[in-house]
Amino acid sequence: MKILVKKLDHLKNMTLENKLLSIIFANILGILLIAFMGFSIISNAYNRQLYKAVSGNLTISAYSIANHLKNIETMSSVIISSDIIQNSLSEINSTNDAIIRSKNNRQINQSLSNYYQSYRSDGAVGIALYNHHFVNWTNSVILNKTDTDFLDHILEETHLKEGAIVWTMDESRNMAILSRHVRKIDNLSLDSLGDLLIFVDLDPIVRKANAAVTTYGDSHYLIYNHDRPVYTTKAIDQDAADYFFIHVPEPYGVVSYNGSGYFAVKNEIPYYQWTYINLIPFDRITHSITVVCWLITTILLTGVTLTIFLSRWIMRHILRDFNLLSKKMEIFSSTELNLPPVETDYSQRKDEISQLHQHFDTMAKEIQNLVKTNYVNQILNRDAQLKALKAQINPHFLYNTLASVSWRAKALKDEQISAMVESLSTLLRATLNNNQSLVTLSQELMLANCYMTIQKIRFEERLNFCIQYDESLDQAFVPALTIQPLLENAVHYGMEEIAETCEIRVTVYTDSNSLIIRVSNEGSFFEEHLLEKLQDGSRQARGLGIGLLNINQRIQLLFGESFGLSFENTETTAVAIVTIPLKTGENTYAEDDYCR
Repeated sequence: MKILVKKLDHLKNMTLENKLLSIIFANILGILLIAFMGFSIISNAYNRQLYKAVSGNLTISAYSIANHLKNIETMSSVIISSDIIQNSLSEINSTNDAIIRSKNNRQINQSLSNYYQSYRSDGAVGIALYNHHFVNWTNSVILNKTDTDFLDHILEETHLKEGAIVWTMDESRNMAILSRHVRKIDNLSLDSLGDLLIFVDLDPIVRKANAAVTTYGDSHYLIYNHDRPVYTTKAIDQDAADYFFIHVPEPYGVVSYNGSGYFAVKNEIPYYQWTYINLIPFDRITHSITVVCWLITTILLTGVTLTIFLSRWIMRHILRDFNLLSKKMEIFSSTELNLPPVETDYSQRKDEISQLHQHFDTMAKEIQNLVKTNYVNQILNRDAQLKALKAQINPHFLYNTLASVSWRAKALKDEQISAMVESLSTLLRATLNNNQSLVTLSQELMLANCYMTIQKIRFEERLNFCIQYDESLDQAFVPALTIQPLLENAVHYGMEEIAETCEIRVTVYTDSNSLIIRVSNEGSFFEEHLLEKLQDGSRQARGLGIGLLNINQRIQLLFGESFGLSFENTETTAVAIVTIPLKTGENTYAEDDYCR
């Protein structure tokens, strides 16, 4: 039990790739086990069916041989009952006239030749018809090669049977000889007319009957009359024939002889009580079965190899997506919430891993937005507030001091000093005490007036400033400290570039659902693509450049990337343009409506 628990723990700690491979290998092993079991069952069933099929084919050969022999017997009956044969033999035996005998001799030869041609396909190789004076034959070679004593023995046996069919085997030539005594049929006199001999070559009959099993190689055939072989294939010697006759089981079986295996069928040839043994080389059948086994095994192994290859290829593609997701998570958590660039586009895919990538990207962007909204925005607002002062001074002490200076200036009737001090006090109070991201347009323009009051006193007639806007926009919300840094930039560059009077103008208007604030100053221009250069670092953001980036970032954090700061130049004027959504105090408003 402990070993099993340990194995399960080891499996849990394996990588996803190894887990998938383990599942695939287990499935392949199970499939192979089932396949080999099924193959073994099918192979055994196939062998049994093969033996039965081969045995059936070999058994049919015995019926084919019997049919051929029956056809020969039919031919003998037709010959001895033929009117031509009967009449011709009667006339030859009853007369000494040479002319009559010659005529009847020709008729017998013609008739025997016709029968011979008709039954050659049944193995007939010669016909001999004996009468009391001479012999008629269709193949003198066969007759002459037959031993005379053997022929006399056949004729003696034939006379004893008195007209019945007698089969005699010539083992030396694998030939069967049918003999019959011919008697006169007319008036049932049954007088002796002669003897009929039909020579049958068993080789073509056996070959034709055994043609069905030639697929399995050269077959061998043995025919026994009781325990005496009457026919054997030329390749089988007497010793082998005796061995097979003793050891071949009925009805079929596998026999080995001299290192070779044979599938053998042993049975009787119908009608004749002759035992036949049909042998086919079993090595051919074994080879066929072995080839089939190897072929199936090769197919299985090839299938397993392809399955493993395809599985690993598919797994690599699947695990590549998982590994990429894991890498994204690791980089996101260790690099200040930045998403790494990814070559694969998962936005259009519908599979599960792509949905995980999509959900993670969405979650990461939401986290980034929350961080920017809750932290970066606060940092930028605080930077904008602290930008007005180099060091932080106690506000109450500073306000009281500025108030005392203002009263003293009024007592001395110096209106410029008093206005400058009051404007500076208003600016300091706004920058140090305002913690809101959004203020009304009227508040923002009031701070702009305070700042420009100080600058107009400083530059006197060289600086003109005016504001153009519709008072119905007083309650429109704008980001705090947006206009003042733009005025500071305009004063800094405008007064440096020209020696004449510089006119700075603030224009506020609406365009569809957007609020447009334009800050223009004469005598200067903005560098092309200034904001993009400040963002990518190709131009150092120092001094007022940091303020411009601050304004653009705060607007986009509050309202989205479709809003922000832009610049344009005319012939004599540089214009900074702020575009934000139009939102007035008449509508229900919460600052979080824009924070995202």
